[in-house]
Amino acid sequence: MCGRRPKVCAEYAGQGGLSQSSRVLLLARPKPTIKMMNFTLTAQMIDKIAFAMEDQKERYVVDVDTGELLPLSTHPGALPEDRYVQLPRWGSAEGFHLMESFVTSLDNPAYQAELAGALTMGKGVFRAFKDALKASKIEKLWFDYKERRLRGIIVSWYNSNREARGLAQLPAEPEETEELVMSDFSFAWAVKEHEEDILRLDRDAFFELFPGESPERLQERYSEKRSGMPALGGRESPLLIAETPDGELAGFAWGLIEGKSVHIIQLAIVPGLRGIGLGQAIVKKFLTDMRSRDMVRLTLELAGKSQRFSNFFQSVGFHPVTQVLECSLDELPY
Repeated sequence: MCGRRPKVCAEYAGQGGLSQSSRVLLLARPKPTIKMMNFTLTAQMIDKIAFAMEDQKERYVVDVDTGELLPLSTHPGALPEDRYVQLPRWGSAEGFHLMESFVTSLDNPAYQAELAGALTMGKGVFRAFKDALKASKIEKLWFDYKERRLRGIIVSWYNSNREARGLAQLPAEPEETEELVMSDFSFAWAVKEHEEDILRLDRDAFFELFPGESPERLQERYSEKRSGMPALGGRESPLLIAETPDGELAGFAWGLIEGKSVHIIQLAIVPGLRGIGLGQAIVKKFLTDMRSRDMVRLTLELAGKSQRFSNFFQSVGFHPVTQVLECSLDELPY
């Protein structure tokens, strides 16, 4: 059995133990009965059910009146069907399908490739997947994803047993990744010890926007853009950073305050952490925190390759106002 997380067990379903079908479930069948879930499905109850589902060495039923979980190994005889109901099935096959679903949910192609490769390992697939998660440093993102999906399965199971009696159902679990990202990274309005890494990432991100230009010209443009800037992270130059659980820089949003307006100078994510929703999480936090500081307007400029992210920024509240065109006079064909 794995080490226990505060909520759902972090063990990978299917590692060792008996299969879900290795123990026969015996229920007395005097007559068909519709089971009514009378207990309240609290967050604590969901955690208990999820933990029991992942126990590969035991099968459980739940008392529909009290919510008590009963291990079948302690009750070898038949149990009254109108009082007990089986928990949702959760074996190695379900665990593997969940891992596949997690991989396809990632937008980062590097993570997808590494984890998809682990899923082809055959007998050692669960260990390979675990090692790949650690190598990619997105293990907590997987745990949060798994926990959310298990909650959804449990809520659906609970509702299906109440629906037959016309009882009120719980709302479905939202399919959002932002909560996962916000829980996997820490955010701070500070430079901390990351100033050198921030400036390096800022420069690299700027250079990425104009792949066709020479390094000399790019350095000149970059120096012009950053000339006269106030101190990084100062009162007039707010900086929101995101850190990994290990305290490493994951990304940042850098702004410049002018009166009641804020202009985003840079939004940059460490290359290995792109495509998991971190950029969206940083932007939304930047916007809401600026609003709490009584700022009324926020602008940004999309230059070079960043113009392809126009739809993304519009999805979080921005809208086009002006269009800036540039002409390099020393490159005129006439």
